Amino acid sequence: MWKLSATFNLSNDPEWETPDHIFELGCDNFDFTPEIDVCANSQNTKCDLFLSESQNSLDQEWQRDFWMNPPYGRAVKDWIRKAYLSHVKYNVSGLALLFAKTDTAAFHDYIFKKAEICFLRGRVHFFKDGKESIQPAPYPSCFVFWRAKDFG
Repeated sequence: MWKLSATFNLSNDPEWETPDHIFELGCDNFDFTPEIDVCANSQNTKCDLFLSESQNSLDQEWQRDFWMNPPYGRAVKDWIRKAYLSHVKYNVSGLALLFAKTDTAAFHDYIFKKAEICFLRGRVHFFKDGKESIQPAPYPSCFVFWRAKDFG
C-alpha cells in the first residue's frame, strides 16, 4: 500500500519535527524535563510552553529550562550560540538535538567542554507535517545538554 511521507531536503525547508521517541530518549538520557520548546509551533511542540517562528525566539529571553531542535541551515550557529549564552546568563538547562558537526566553530565555541554530548547511532528520520521522512537526515545527530549549575 502506498504511504504519504516527506523527503528530507535541507535546501527546500530547514524546519523538521523531532520524532517523539527521539525527544524522550534525550530527556531520559539526561534525566531532564524541559519547560519550554524554543523552536516549535502548536502542532509539533514537545512542551506545554513554546516559542513559535512568529515570536522570533532568537530575540526572546530563554529564562526557563528549554528544548531546542533548531531550523537546520546556516543560521543553526545562531541558535547554538543563543542556547549556550542563555544557559550561562540564566543558569538554565537546555537540551538540543543537533547535527553532529564537530568541525564547526559553533561546536568548539559553545559545545565542546561546555556541555554534555550524546551521539546518536544511525541517522534520525525526522517528521514533516506529522509524516516521517522517507530518507534519514543527511548527517548524524547528537544531543547537546547544557546543565544548570547547582549552587545548593
